[in-house]
Amino acid sequence: MAGTDLGGPRTRILASLVCFNNTLTCLHLARKNIQDLDGIELARVLYNNKVLRKLELEGNCLGPKSAREFGLALQRNTTLRYLDLESNQLTLGNENTFELQKYFIQALYTNKTLLSLNIANNELAEDLGKEFKDMLEVNETLIDFEISFNTFHLNEVREIQRLLIRNNKAFNENRLREWRERKLMLDEDEKLHGIYLKEETKNEQQRMEEEAREHREQEIDTTWKKYLAESQTEKQQLIL
Repeated sequence: MAGTDLGGPRTRILASLVCFNNTLTCLHLARKNIQDLDGIELARVLYNNKVLRKLELEGNCLGPKSAREFGLALQRNTTLRYLDLESNQLTLGNENTFELQKYFIQALYTNKTLLSLNIANNELAEDLGKEFKDMLEVNETLIDFEISFNTFHLNEVREIQRLLIRNNKAFNENRLREWRERKLMLDEDEKLHGIYLKEETKNEQQRMEEEAREHREQEIDTTWKKYLAESQTEKQQLIL
């Protein structure tokens, strides 16, 4: 949506249309001056949409209400892979962290499909670093987590990075295992296909040989009947 001036009404109309769309997989709404209440409508898209994989909302004015709604949505959504909330106002200051703690962070404890999350430059309070670190102790699917330009303690940042390395390693191992399994299945399919072709070739050859045998038998039968008919005719002539 680059170059498009949205505003509240257009944002809500867009959200209502994307909500039940079954083809759009990426929505880029960065730097659109989307306000907190309109962010609620965008978050609710994730309740019903089953195809959206990437949602970029960097550089807007999303606040605690949006954070709460995204948390509720991420508890239900099983298709979103990439969420960018960089440079917003998710807590509107250090004194408003309740919504982020209770809903957004808690959702990440149970969400198993989100792979990339960007919450950089939201001026998040230092104690939230521990909240996110504790979440990553449980969440083993988030592999890309951008938290820069917040006020998290260095120790928590290091722990978050360590846990992300753990998740990335597991992710890569799973992808490698899946690739090997697909390759093995492909090899098996090729072998089965080769056996099938070989069997089909054998069956076709047998069918052709059977047709040739039946054709020869028909020719012999026809020749024999012709011979018998000629012999009968000669006998009748001799009698006469």
